[in-house]
Amino acid sequence: MRVWLASLLAGGAVLAAGSAQAQLLQSWHDCVGDGQAGPLQQINGCSEVIRSGLETPPHLAVAFYNRGVVLQSQGEIERAIADYDRAASLDPTLPDPLAGRGAARFAKADFAGALADYDAALRSRPAKVDALIGRGAAHAALGDFPAAIGDYDRALEIAPASTEALEARGLAYARLGEAERAAADESRAIAIDPRDAAAYRNRASLEAARGALQPALADYGAALRLAPGDTYALAGRAWVLTRTGDRAGAAADYAAVLRLRPNDASAQFDQGFARAANGDAAGAVAAYTAAIALDPKDAGAFNNRGDAEAAQGQFRQAKADFDQALALRPGYRLALANRASLALQAGDFAAAAADYSAVLQQDPADLEARLGRAIAYGADKKPTLSLADADAAVRLAPASAEALNTRCWSRALAGQALEAALADCDRAVALKPDAPEAYDSRGLARLRRGDYAPALADYETALKLRPQMASARFGRGLAELKLGRSEEARADLAAAAKLDPDVAANYARFGVTP
Repeated sequence: MRVWLASLLAGGAVLAAGSAQAQLLQSWHDCVGDGQAGPLQQINGCSEVIRSGLETPPHLAVAFYNRGVVLQSQGEIERAIADYDRAASLDPTLPDPLAGRGAARFAKADFAGALADYDAALRSRPAKVDALIGRGAAHAALGDFPAAIGDYDRALEIAPASTEALEARGLAYARLGEAERAAADESRAIAIDPRDAAAYRNRASLEAARGALQPALADYGAALRLAPGDTYALAGRAWVLTRTGDRAGAAADYAAVLRLRPNDASAQFDQGFARAANGDAAGAVAAYTAAIALDPKDAGAFNNRGDAEAAQGQFRQAKADFDQALALRPGYRLALANRASLALQAGDFAAAAADYSAVLQQDPADLEARLGRAIAYGADKKPTLSLADADAAVRLAPASAEALNTRCWSRALAGQALEAALADCDRAVALKPDAPEAYDSRGLARLRRGDYAPALADYETALKLRPQMASARFGRGLAELKLGRSEEARADLAAAAKLDPDVAANYARFGVTP
């Protein structure tokens, strides 16, 4: 919207009328920005015209309008709206004050009010391009992207070289998932104006979203050469650099954003993201805490801080943050999934299943939630429900080692369909031979079938891959007992209890005991 405000000022300059008196004429020159007048000089010039008592109502409307534009450009939104109100009352036929007030209301996030003002401006002048672009932005802010695109289309019919309309339409297409059309609009804007930093930035974000990281980096670089202080381009480039493995470069970009916007919650949020990506969980917590202090209603910051806290083993704090994220944004899928995972680790299987169920209500094809609920149901001694979820997961992803392993584990834990369990684990091992979980699950299935030597081999493989795996250590101890290796068994069972004091009790619930 900031670009459109400048074009509104130019419109006001054309409309401004002069006077016979020299002083009033000079005031008008200042009011319309002639001679490179600065903002204060423009405001004073318009004020002098208004105070002169020598102008007609239509001319006064222009002075109020022009002053409103300059006030808005200086962040004086309420004063600008007051001037637009006076201008509209003095000359109801003039569309510019209505469009200006629409832009001011948009800046206040009063999108419905902005839409009403743009509608009124366009009734007065249907071909007013800046009002069409402004109304398109209001539609987009209200989530009506097809209506926004309709306004941008009309603006481009009138002004085919409008880069503002092309940039905005590209963003609207992107929100509708039409990435190719979005990129085409941003590319066309760049072709019209190769110095259009915003178009490079927008195209970069589209490239990053489809995984074209190197073209995205090139476009972010172009945007930043044209506009070195563009914090959105810096944050976007940092996101891409994180995914290319250049964590130092990402951290530098995020730090630059923070220097430019030290009191901006989103800049602190970005810093938290960078620190988390670098494995600095404590630093991430500090950054997200700063973001929350600036914006206590940011559910994403609470969720991400909870994730960083969980990474440090601060499970109580993490749960409190996930709870707060969900209080701020009920149904927030990421926070639900994170809280479910935390409950699963804590052994609160009913709570985990409930949160995973809430995720699956929103998206029945969420594989991670389906697998998580299968594990929760299995651990809660609900084998039928566990197997139903595991079956659904395998249908969703027939070549997923995780899904096959989960179904194998569900069957092995319940002691049911052990041949089918072994078949699933065999496929999981073939798909992912370096995953200890599948060997651990197959070891349990073999143990329950009485195949103790093959079970021992599976547990040993799992422990080679992950020496601190308590369940595999416990399972190896059981297999060793059955094979008469009492001393080794006692050592493994003791080691398992040290790694997880609850491991024996958890298995005992399913009849798996020494």
